[in-house]
Amino acid sequence: MTPTRKILIVGAGIGGLSAAIALAQAGLEVDVVEIEAASRAPGVGFGLRTNGMRAIRELGLLDACVAIGTVGAGLTYYDNEGNHLCDLYYEEGEEGMPSNLNLSRLGFVEAATARATELGCRFRMSATVSSLEQDPDGVDVVFSDGGSGRYDLVIGYDGVNSQIRDEYFGTQYGPTPAGGVAWRIPLPRPEGLESTMFCQGYGGKFVFAPLPDDLMYIVLTVAEQDRPRYDPAEMPQIMYERARALMGDSTFMAESIELIRSAPSVTYSPYSTVWVPYPWFRGRVMIMGDAAHAMVPYLGSGAAMGIEDGVVIAQELGRDQSLVETQIRFMARRLPRVRAVRDRSMESMYQEFDTLTDEALQRRYAWLRHDEPIANEYSNRLLAQPY
Repeated sequence: MTPTRKILIVGAGIGGLSAAIALAQAGLEVDVVEIEAASRAPGVGFGLRTNGMRAIRELGLLDACVAIGTVGAGLTYYDNEGNHLCDLYYEEGEEGMPSNLNLSRLGFVEAATARATELGCRFRMSATVSSLEQDPDGVDVVFSDGGSGRYDLVIGYDGVNSQIRDEYFGTQYGPTPAGGVAWRIPLPRPEGLESTMFCQGYGGKFVFAPLPDDLMYIVLTVAEQDRPRYDPAEMPQIMYERARALMGDSTFMAESIELIRSAPSVTYSPYSTVWVPYPWFRGRVMIMGDAAHAMVPYLGSGAAMGIEDGVVIAQELGRDQSLVETQIRFMARRLPRVRAVRDRSMESMYQEFDTLTDEALQRRYAWLRHDEPIANEYSNRLLAQPY
C-alpha cells in the first residue's frame, strides 16, 4: 500500500488548521483549501479547558494562545437577581499550563495560520473541492479554481454544512436543530469581571466571559425551536428583548445589557448537531470536527474535540501501519470520547432550558447550589481522560 505522505485538509477553521499543524509536525506534506478569501472562524470567542490546552501545547500554540487569551480557573453561577449560586472549578492544569483559556476565535485562527505556514503548509484560498476520484493508491482532486492535485488522504474539516460529508457520506447526516440558539456579542468589560460568570434566568442563561483589551464576550443562550430569519439591523434589539425576558425585572448587569441595543452587530447562532455513525471515513476520504460530530457548546469542548481529532490522526499516521488500520485505531480512540462529551453537553443544555416558570427556575437554582458542583467534577474527569 502507498505510504500516506501527502494530505489535503478541506477547511481552514479552528479544527482544520490544528490538523494541518499536527500533520506537518509529523513530517507530512499538507495542503489546505478554504472557500473563503481568508481563514476565519464564525463567532466571537471560545474556551479551552485542560484537554484543549494539552492539544494546543502539542501543536506548539500554547504560548501564542496564552498571550492573546484570558486565563480563568473556573466560573461562578448567579441567579438572575445577582445572588451567588455556586463556584465551579476546572480540572487542575498540568504544570506550566493554565486550566482554562478564553480566546478570540479570530485570534486563534491567525496564530494557527502563522504556525501552519511556518511548518510549510500550503494554502489555496477562495476555492473548494469540485471533484474527488479515488483509486487504491490515492485521490485525484480537482479544485473550483481550476487547479488539481493528487493526495494520499483527504480530510474534510468543512464544518456543520460540510460539502465533503454531504457528497461522500450522505445528506442524511446533515445538521439537526438542537432546540436552542446563542446570541453573541463583544462588549466593554465592566470593572471587576475577572473570571467567567454564568447567570441562569428564565429559559436560558447569560455568559459573561472576559477577553483581553478590556473586552468581554456575552453569550445569551435560550430555547428556540423555530429558526426565523432576522433582519441583521434588528438583531441587537431582538437580543436585548430576549435578555430582558430572561432577567425579568432584575437590574443585575443591567448596564451591560443596555449596551446590546446600540451594538453595531450581533452574531446569531442556532444550535445544530451533527452525528455521523461509525466510520468517519470512506476509503481515503475522512471527515473530522464539526463535519462529523458537531455538538452544543455546553462543556466548553466543541472546538477542542476538533483540535483533538487532528492531533490523534497525526499520531496514528506516524505509526508503522496501513491506512485502514490507522483509520480504525483513530475511530477506536475518538468515537467513545466524542460521544460521551456530546451526550453530557446535551444533558446540560436541556437542564438549563427547563426553567421557563417560577417553579422550574427555583428547582434549577436548587440543583445549581447543591448538585451542579458534583456534575461539574464528572465533566472535569471526563475531559481529563487521554484522547
